[in-house]
Amino acid sequence: MATTEWTTDELAAAVEAYLQMQELERRGEKYNKAAVQRMLVSGPIASRTSTEHRMQNISHVLNLMGLPWIEGYKPLPNVGTRTIEALQKVIETYTAADAAPLPLRPPLPTETLRKLPPTGYWMFVCNRTVWHGEAWLRDAGTTVLYKVSDHNHKEMQAGDLGVLRINARRGKRAAASHPAAVYAIVEVLGSPRLQPDDSEAYYANRADARAVVWRAPLKLLANLVEDPIAVGGLPNNADFRHFRLPMPSATIPISRRAFSEVYRRAGLTRLDLTDEQKAATSKGIKMLELEASKSDPVRKSRISKYIERGPIGQKVKEIRGCRCQICEALGFDPIAFLRKDGTPFAEAHHVQPVSLLMAGTLAANNIMVLCPNHHRQAHLGDFEALDDGGHQWRIRIDGRILTLTKTAL
Repeated sequence: MATTEWTTDELAAAVEAYLQMQELERRGEKYNKAAVQRMLVSGPIASRTSTEHRMQNISHVLNLMGLPWIEGYKPLPNVGTRTIEALQKVIETYTAADAAPLPLRPPLPTETLRKLPPTGYWMFVCNRTVWHGEAWLRDAGTTVLYKVSDHNHKEMQAGDLGVLRINARRGKRAAASHPAAVYAIVEVLGSPRLQPDDSEAYYANRADARAVVWRAPLKLLANLVEDPIAVGGLPNNADFRHFRLPMPSATIPISRRAFSEVYRRAGLTRLDLTDEQKAATSKGIKMLELEASKSDPVRKSRISKYIERGPIGQKVKEIRGCRCQICEALGFDPIAFLRKDGTPFAEAHHVQPVSLLMAGTLAANNIMVLCPNHHRQAHLGDFEALDDGGHQWRIRIDGRILTLTKTAL
């Protein structure tokens, strides 16, 4: 029987699939919602019978965070506070500026129960006695046809991500020994096909290149040959069990956690983030602050709009319960009004205008939570910030001096 509470792993699997569908929609590519649901309930969310309502809950949370949502999943607010907080945390993790990228598409649903179902993340295993992967990387290779295990060829698709693990080599005489390590991060460019490899240069036995086997084209995303990540230094848990074992298989699915840890240790940052995506996280906002100082006026204006409409202000409002800070200081009712769904309404006011894009203007401690009336007054009426201290503001409004506490995330 399905349990009521969703686990963090189940929520993460739903969010990942949601964000992948959203990206496909943004690109104008078609996707099958029913197939995605079959994949989820047959694998990572096997204890559930449906994901439809949960996807609508994700739309609701994205809407609360000021982020776009999939039109086909109308926001459904009947979700508990704890689940909202858990979903927000997962979404922030997946959209952070330093987060590992997502595979382009959700994993394909499998026809049979698999001990290791596809995840969209792969470990490509290189046997040094068959293919000289290290030599290929040192020669600055960018794409390669790579052998795929027979049982994986229906489960791999364009846009999947992976790591290239090169097996250990024991030193003999002049040859130095090398431990098993991750030498590269790669992207799958197309579905596997039965074909030979026209490039024979890196094969120990050219007959292996000519063999007609399942192969997929890979694109090099990060070359770690000068500083490979030894598998012995990776966490000793279930996510990395197959990293440590001698692997006879050419390919094996790995978890998002394993891929993310390798990505983090490689010290990579995402280059594909839009300004809007950066505006969704504190780390991304710091990136925008640095970039804004070198940007032209058009981009500065665009960045300021993303920040003003972005989720940082929403987070500050949530922390303060959407209570107007000026009304509270004056002893008035701090809730302006309730929305139709029963939640209070407030607005985020940037004390130092976002349009200046100075260091700190994009941060949470520059945001004051105000009712609509006091927000308009802050821009157009008798209002002045007299002192912008480290943890509080001193303001003058209608001739009165008030002290307001800043919010820290």
